[in-house]
Amino acid sequence: MQTLNYSVQNNKVSDLINWIGEGRIGLPELQRPFVWKSSKVRDLIDSLYRGFPIGYIITWSNPDVRLKDGTKARGKTLMIDGQQRVTALRAAIAGEKVMDKRFEMKRICIAFNPKTEEFATRTAAIARDPAWIDDIAVLFKDDFNPFGFVTKFSSKNGYDVNKVAAVIDSVRMLANNEIGNIQLSHRLSINAVTEVFNRINSKGTVLSSADFIMSKLSADTEHHGDMLRKTVEYFTRLLHDGTALDDITSNDTPFASSDYYRMVAWAANENSNLYLPEFGDIFHIILNVKFNRGKHSDLISLVSGRDFTTKQYTQAAMDDTYMRLSAGINLVTDRSNFQRFVMILRGMGVVTSDRTKIQGTGVLNFGYALYLLLKQEMHTGLSNSQIENVVRRWILLSILTHRYSGSSETQSEADIKMFRNGDPLVVLTMQEKLNLTDEFWTDMLPKNLVTSSAVTNLWRVFLMSQVRKQSHLWLERDLSLVDALTEEGNVHHIFPRAYLIKHGFGKSEYNQIANYVFLSQPRNLQISDQAPKDYLSNPDIMHYGSAENFSENAMPLSLRTMDYTSYESFLEQRRILMADSIRRLYYSFALA
Repeated sequence: MQTLNYSVQNNKVSDLINWIGEGRIGLPELQRPFVWKSSKVRDLIDSLYRGFPIGYIITWSNPDVRLKDGTKARGKTLMIDGQQRVTALRAAIAGEKVMDKRFEMKRICIAFNPKTEEFATRTAAIARDPAWIDDIAVLFKDDFNPFGFVTKFSSKNGYDVNKVAAVIDSVRMLANNEIGNIQLSHRLSINAVTEVFNRINSKGTVLSSADFIMSKLSADTEHHGDMLRKTVEYFTRLLHDGTALDDITSNDTPFASSDYYRMVAWAANENSNLYLPEFGDIFHIILNVKFNRGKHSDLISLVSGRDFTTKQYTQAAMDDTYMRLSAGINLVTDRSNFQRFVMILRGMGVVTSDRTKIQGTGVLNFGYALYLLLKQEMHTGLSNSQIENVVRRWILLSILTHRYSGSSETQSEADIKMFRNGDPLVVLTMQEKLNLTDEFWTDMLPKNLVTSSAVTNLWRVFLMSQVRKQSHLWLERDLSLVDALTEEGNVHHIFPRAYLIKHGFGKSEYNQIANYVFLSQPRNLQISDQAPKDYLSNPDIMHYGSAENFSENAMPLSLRTMDYTSYESFLEQRRILMADSIRRLYYSFALA
């Protein structure tokens, strides 16, 4: 007989509000920016008043944790779906403040007109109008006096006291309305819970395992999980928007006066955008470095107290996890560590431009984790330069072989164990022998360059190779590629687009990345829509078109004699030159 992994019950609104206030249900959204508009809160209250259903919530019980005395303690129940709805109810009915996007705690006041039985968001005009109750939260206070309130309100407005009393009583009954609660079994794994959520959520919202982690941390104040969560969230926010520091210091005084604040405040002045991790990325790095693991779901289990050796949930395991998690957050957010990793990227030829920023977080997350592992966790005997070049090579190897494009969590876990259990130089050398063979450089990589996508990392790595060797713009002497990248210069077609279209070539053909090059605007205007053999015969255009300048831009000299009949041959030749430029970039990072 099949065992159900859930139960369904109806809970009163007032019970849910009380349970959250008592800490029986973790509702981390109360500590994170509330995204609903006040009009949506109003509509929710209006639906309750009219007896309409307002949906359901989904809750999940934590695994049982074995305490030090041998007894079991049921973990706090987490609200998996319905956080915004329940937060809205607490704001409107219980008078709770919510945090806006500036981290400022504000009230959302819902007003009510007893005569028209209309709800509205409180405005200055409504607050002055005696016909409105400007905040319905007063009706739900423990010390609310129905008789006195109704008598005074009716007298002030000349209303029938009995009618007003009946309407006010209907509003107060909102707290007795019920919400469906789908309770997921504590036996379900994090992956199963995620699957349940994604299957039944009608809005198509995808549940993030990183959000699970944030919820778990918010619910554990004993281990300062709430402060650890804020540290991670504020750090990533500050990297994206330094002005958020003023909001944090003004609106979150407990955090701003803590040591956690001092760990991340520096990020407000970090001007580089080469690496902008989100909080899920931070957890991946910590999993790699501190737990030798790669999956977010493992961290959920760890902070729940799971001992992966005994497969039991214990207080001791939970304590150990939070100790390592705290150390990991400190390691990842350390100013010196983070800025040094950014310098590693800059030394690879990545510049502050979307043109060369590496796409996809898997590669960079593991790159940072590897740097922290080799620099902080292992006594490798390697010099700083060797460590940084191992990291650079590994990042490039990963990009070139699409190492983290699939199941990056599984791959990163295998890789971190491989490096931790072996000599880093030997591990890297073995992977180079397996993946970066002569055939790869001369055949596979040129074939992989057959693409029209200018956002592919392969195109970005090629540009990095040019930055690394300080290449000049094609057909220029005094302008470098870095100038074009940082000043948002434009990429143009070597065989002009209009010229190829005129000769019957389609979009996917003329937009090949092997047909791309950065040009100065004056040079591009001179080229216009001519064949290469024509515009390269112009002395003004070719004034700085030396063999060295062609080589810097991976441009075959035979281009000088080509027209559309040689276009395919040109693409093949240039892809080989581009691959060779990338190869030279890779091996420019010496390990000795």
